[in-house]
Amino acid sequence: MKNIIQTLLVFLFLSSCQGQKKEITFHPLVLKAKETSLYADRVNWKEVNSKFIELTKGKEKTEDLKEGLQYLINSLGDKHGHFRSAKDNSIIVSYNGKIDGTDNRDSEFLNLVINDIDAKFSYQLLENRIGYLRIVGIGPGDVKEQSDFIRQGLINLKLKGADKWIVDLRFNGGGNMEPMISGLAPLIGVGFIAGAINKDNEIREYTIENGQFSNYERLVCEMNNLPKIASDEKVAVLLSRYTASSGELVAVAFKGRENTIFIGEETAGYTTGNGYDKINDNLILLISQDVFIDRNKNRYDGKVGVDEYIEFQHNTNINSDNQISKAKERLNR
Repeated sequence: MKNIIQTLLVFLFLSSCQGQKKEITFHPLVLKAKETSLYADRVNWKEVNSKFIELTKGKEKTEDLKEGLQYLINSLGDKHGHFRSAKDNSIIVSYNGKIDGTDNRDSEFLNLVINDIDAKFSYQLLENRIGYLRIVGIGPGDVKEQSDFIRQGLINLKLKGADKWIVDLRFNGGGNMEPMISGLAPLIGVGFIAGAINKDNEIREYTIENGQFSNYERLVCEMNNLPKIASDEKVAVLLSRYTASSGELVAVAFKGRENTIFIGEETAGYTTGNGYDKINDNLILLISQDVFIDRNKNRYDGKVGVDEYIEFQHNTNINSDNQISKAKERLNR
């Protein structure tokens, strides 16, 4: 009898062990991507984790990890995803997998003009009281200082009599959206002006009150409520195939605004908000976590469109610019 009981206990123990699924131990980097990626539900994480561990086993230097990092980014199918250096903010690897549609951007122009780190915000008063603002990509820096730079341009143009506006986002390849929207806040509007929605349908709200921009209820930086811009003042927003990422978010923030027209080309289609996860002293993970929505809760899962198509000219001469000419025409009607 004793032997029968012992045999039965062993059988039950073995059956219990066989019935339990072996838990997967995820690499911390893979786990972070799994927890935060907008596209997590379409990834075979067991396969990705196994392959990533194989590619990075025994490697510590960033240069040696590149193959594994590239594999992880590509596995997400996230064309906006990339790893940056935590030391100098340079891109270590970025998505280079399959992209729906054709990328018709000129690589030389993209590298020399759009991604020029020395490019700066500029503005000028055009004829018939049109205020022209060129908002380029903004990299790391003092957000308050960068916001003030744009806001002061807005103030100066208003003091000179501007009451119609051109917001040129054609050369904006992305970066930090906070100083862009904070600086332009009086022109964009009041209340909920845009947002981002994640895979769980949670919305991060972008709001403006009294000239102050708040990102998810966090005041970006203290600004004065100047200049005073009427909600019905006409705005022409210029877009191109080079407008990307946070440049697209600024465009979305103008969508639904009264007396606003979009001229040029549809944008690059990087309309997702990237997380910013510092992995260690060397690596920062930036992958899509949510999708842009405008003030009317319309989603932008792809490119931001225009009301009037005009092909982008690969030059920076404001005096011979067909899109600016069209914007002037529309604003002066």
